[in-house]
Amino acid sequence: MKYENIAQIGQVIRSMDFASTDEHYIQGTVIDKGWILHPQTGHKVFKGYTIQIEDEGPHGGARVGDTGYVPFETMFDFDNRVQLAA
Repeated sequence: MKYENIAQIGQVIRSMDFASTDEHYIQGTVIDKGWILHPQTGHKVFKGYTIQIEDEGPHGGARVGDTGYVPFETMFDFDNRVQLAA
């Protein structure tokens, strides 16, 4: 999958919300990777990173402190959607 090998547990990644801007994103430490499970049913939903959100860019902050889910690949993927944070 396109972004499966970008990061390992313990590394910090940035996931862009939109292809047209780099101002909208979530960033955080990878706390798990692999299958993301539905919170109520436990069914496998998609493969990706589970992150502890530490930054949300200059236009937000509501998601900071939450757990975020970043797919390894999407139907509408774009270059640099997921990257190691500097």
